Order: sequence, then C-alpha cells, then structure tokens
Amino acid sequence: MSMLYVLGKAFNLPGAYLKTFWEHLVCRVLGLPIETEDYLTFDERLGHVEHEFPETLPKAFLLCWLPGLFNRIIGVPMFIAGAVNILYLGVRPLDVQTGERVGVFYFYLILLYLGIAFLTNVFPLVEDAMLLWEKLYGKESNAKMIWKILLFIPASVMYGGAYAEQYSGTVILAVLVTVLGFLF
Repeated sequence: MSMLYVLGKAFNLPGAYLKTFWEHLVCRVLGLPIETEDYLTFDERLGHVEHEFPETLPKAFLLCWLPGLFNRIIGVPMFIAGAVNILYLGVRPLDVQTGERVGVFYFYLILLYLGIAFLTNVFPLVEDAMLLWEKLYGKESNAKMIWKILLFIPASVMYGGAYAEQYSGTVILAVLVTVLGFLF
C-alpha cells in the first residue's frame, strides 16, 4: 500500500480511529463477522476494520454509508466552528490591538484539525465500495431498477471517494483548502 496513504491516515489519526470504531459498530449491528479488532494497523486497513463481506445489497450499502455519515455528523460542526473563527473572522493567536494572547484561538485550531480529520475519513474501503457497485450494477445483480436509480449518486460518490481516500486525495484536498483559507 502507498506510503502516502499511511501518512495521510496517520496525519488524521483521530478521524481514522473514530471511523474504524463506527465500522466496527455497524458490522456488529449488521451481524457481519469481524476478522480482527485491531484499530491501529499502519497498513491499508488504517481507518477500517477487517470484516466479512455483506451478502445483501442493503447491508453492503449501510456498511459503506453509515460510518462515513457518523464521521460527517461529528466533523461538519467542528470544521465549521474552527474554519469560520480562524479563516473568516480572523481569530489569531495574538490580539492585533493589544498584543495579548488569545487562548480561544488554540481551541478553534483544535476544532479545525478534528473537523478535517473526521471529514477526510468518510469513505469506505475500496473493496467495500466495489462490492456495493457490483451488487447494484454487476452482471449478477438482482437489484430492482428503483434502487439502481436512487442509489446511483451515493454509490458513485462512495466509489470515487474510496479511491480518492486510498491515494490520500481527501487529505491533500483538505490541506489545500485550509492553506487557501489562510491566504485569502
């Protein structure tokens, strides 16, 4: 696996760790056997739990979608709180007028970092996304047309996002957006 992937996940370890927890929880709820319960393995499974493949389309979709949804629910408010205060309102470590330290800046910085960490870990493992796509659109798919239509956009986003996450595209994008936010 790419060293870039492991470095990207290690940089956002809180998000990867929480995503692994959500995947573990969803696997338990769906009745999918867990092969190993190691949350911190610095390989292609960092941020994911090793599990058996789901046999049905609903289980495959929920396994791909729910852990990322939980990370988004937690990450969006943190990211917004940190980004609005630091990048938009201009809160800095030192007050420009008085020269005094602004302690809340570091709180906002932590919120921004955690928000980015959670939001860069919202996509499933590539194998899980491929399985979902195969269950929806594969040759042996028995999915009804309504599900193929309704799940096309979410399945496409998860499929593309899984590849982007595998090559640390989400981390690179988050860093780029944050740097641009500081510059402008």
